[in-house]
Amino acid sequence: MSLAKHSKKDIFLSYITILRLVNGIVAGTAAIFAIILSTPVGTKIDYITLLLVLLSGMLVSSQAMIFNDIADREEDLINAPHRPIPSKKISVKTAIIYGIIVALIALILALLIDVREGLPGISVITALIFGSSLNLYNFKVKQMGFFGNVLIGLNVVALFVYGSLFSYFVYQQGFTWVPTIVGLAAASGNVGREVIKGLPDIEGDKKAGNKTIAVLFGPRVAGIIGAFFLLGLAGGAIGAMIIADLYLPSLIIAITLAVLVLGLAIAIIITQNPKWAYTTKEILLIVFLVFLLDFIIDAIIKLVRG
Repeated sequence: MSLAKHSKKDIFLSYITILRLVNGIVAGTAAIFAIILSTPVGTKIDYITLLLVLLSGMLVSSQAMIFNDIADREEDLINAPHRPIPSKKISVKTAIIYGIIVALIALILALLIDVREGLPGISVITALIFGSSLNLYNFKVKQMGFFGNVLIGLNVVALFVYGSLFSYFVYQQGFTWVPTIVGLAAASGNVGREVIKGLPDIEGDKKAGNKTIAVLFGPRVAGIIGAFFLLGLAGGAIGAMIIADLYLPSLIIAITLAVLVLGLAIAIIITQNPKWAYTTKEILLIVFLVFLLDFIIDAIIKLVRG
């Protein structure tokens, strides 16, 4: 199918969907979460800087999503033929140019953060490491299966460490470990999500030579391992509730999310149906985002109230 057979609206929407904006928003929100959680009580919040952090983190993630679709174009012909590249709404050459532009904008925003806050280049360095490791995953490490899942988890932790480093340099206080601990829980959840993501893609991953848990050991084992890491997320969420001393409304939301994650873990053990696995990974993205926003709003209220 040629580009001419797609409407301008379909092509335009493809340039939006290929960014996987929800993933990007979660990444940017994680960095904001760590910054706010490690900000001293009584400190005035710079919302413009937080917006720049959100946008930079989002775009670093989004450029990786573009290159992920480029790297996966052959297996996506089987697993997801509706995506922009296999459906030929966006050509590979155009996608490469688009990915480079998005990456450059992310780096420019990271530079603005460092200049605005007088930081020693940690935003630019983090963006470069984060973006490069994600693309290393896309083109090399993904085929290693579980090791690729772990790399994604480490990238999640890096976002939380960045937030703590940001506060360390800006407010000249000791390094705050709480966001990193929460980041480890989030990383566990992301590893679980990555394992579960392999369930709908077994056929395409086999053809591409990707050694995912689902390909190597079958859906049942992949479901159990994915659930195990989701339990790490639920446990971390419970620990974070205790550490953060949440207000009652925030506590209720956090408990609800932890119970939901436990339910998803049990469900994926019971059934590894590809459609359910896909639904689970999408639900988990929303859970990550709501969980972070819940803690962010709670922390902002504490900062404002002093």
